[in-house]
Amino acid sequence: MADMDKTLPGPTDESAGQRIGALSGNTKGIRMQSEQTDGQAVPTDPAKDPADVPAEDAETPPEIRPLPRAGDLTSASEDAIVDPSEAILERIDLDSWKWPEYFAFSLTRMEELFPVGGIPRGIGSVRDLVTQEHDFRPLPIDRHKWSAADEAWSTVGDVLANTFTDAWLVTREGVALAEEYAWPMKPARQHMLFSISKSIVSTVVGALSDAGLLSPEDLVASRVPVLSESGYAGATIRDLLDMRSGIKFSEEYLEEGSEIRALFEAVDFAPRTATSANGIKNFLMGLTSEREHGGAFVYRSCETDVLAWICEAVVGQPFSVIASEYLWSKIGAAHAAQVCQDRWGGSIADGAISTTLRDLARFGEMIARGGTTAEGERVLSGNWIDDIFTGAADSAQVFADSPSGQSYPGGMYRSQFWVPSASRDVVIGIGIHGQMLYIDRATQTVGVKLSSDPQPVSLAHQHGTLAMFEAIAEAVPPKADSPAVPPVASAVEPAVDLRSPAPTATAPTEAARSIAPQSLAAQPGIF
Repeated sequence: MADMDKTLPGPTDESAGQRIGALSGNTKGIRMQSEQTDGQAVPTDPAKDPADVPAEDAETPPEIRPLPRAGDLTSASEDAIVDPSEAILERIDLDSWKWPEYFAFSLTRMEELFPVGGIPRGIGSVRDLVTQEHDFRPLPIDRHKWSAADEAWSTVGDVLANTFTDAWLVTREGVALAEEYAWPMKPARQHMLFSISKSIVSTVVGALSDAGLLSPEDLVASRVPVLSESGYAGATIRDLLDMRSGIKFSEEYLEEGSEIRALFEAVDFAPRTATSANGIKNFLMGLTSEREHGGAFVYRSCETDVLAWICEAVVGQPFSVIASEYLWSKIGAAHAAQVCQDRWGGSIADGAISTTLRDLARFGEMIARGGTTAEGERVLSGNWIDDIFTGAADSAQVFADSPSGQSYPGGMYRSQFWVPSASRDVVIGIGIHGQMLYIDRATQTVGVKLSSDPQPVSLAHQHGTLAMFEAIAEAVPPKADSPAVPPVASAVEPAVDLRSPAPTATAPTEAARSIAPQSLAAQPGIF
């Protein structure tokens, strides 16, 4: 993960740009500034309800009609309605899918842009989440602790409004405390996780280890012999889990000639060149080493792709099938997940898994509970989970010696999870373009934020999001001694439509600071 703020290049002509995925209070969605048709800018009125289009405008081509705002589609059968974003998707290709004006659409429609492997949810019951609505926007954030957060942000609402939020959710012990979506994201729609995918992959590795099918101390080449001629010769699975191999790999997303750019080209995430590798596995076989394995921590996406390849070699099935059998079918997910694949069938496991918002929270809850489901079914061993939070004897030191150590003092990296501070009760998954999974095992708080930030990496946005989740975790009172909320088998995810006006993002009064705790404490039998 790079440590500097960077912005992806946009199209040559950005006169038709649109702000996508920003939450401003509870007014969510997209504001179309203009659309281009035959070279002419056609202004649109974002406040106009598409349902109110006059009859005489009915023949207007769909691609130049105003797009709906979040909340305009309220039918219980909204998924059966033709999505007006289809006209947008028809314009997206390999050159443009990351352009800011298309990005939110792309991230919720990866299966329409790239080959994918489905990760089935199985046939088990869904882990139900009891929905409560609490307005955390006035809650102050700790900018002193998370000092990289923008100086203008003082509240949860500030973070949400300024970080291209597509959807966010906070849960605690089966209760959804806050949950919002910005169109085109919906409750049943999968969103690209980018490098949060790494945490899912490592969990599958942990499950295979628990099953006795592999060991973290195994040599990589003993599981994938073809890599014995690559830079991975001599590396162990543990070296890859902790990103401490000696592989030469630059994670500079916007640097011409970097290995991450070459990886993108190999899997068609960027336009191919004459020298591009033929898929992810062909790319991995060509990597070389530059130092001894097991030493310094250097963040490298390629490590995760090798881990997925190891899973396939051990089990003899595609990674998507393995992830379903050993993980996704066990956590009470309501929907299948998916992983993008290259044209040769290789899984792009380092950053191309997509899930729904709630299902990612269910994954986080399993980690927070020490590897078990709400019903007590063991998914991962307690030892594997504990090791994520505590690390090895030298994990903190090698992290401190890395560039990332300056961004997260006292933290470490273990089994493809980030430990962002000296606290050993919180771990996070981070994905470029604003994705975060927050897991606080002490309070059993799980936070998920999915975004379409044009910047691949923004430390300000990461610190702001961490401060937001931490503020909520600290504000919610601990659960009182009461019967646990029973999980309910369900085949339908509720659609959430939060329409209340947002508070002004100013310094909160003492009364405002206590809004969330008071409202939560008032829920008998929940906290």
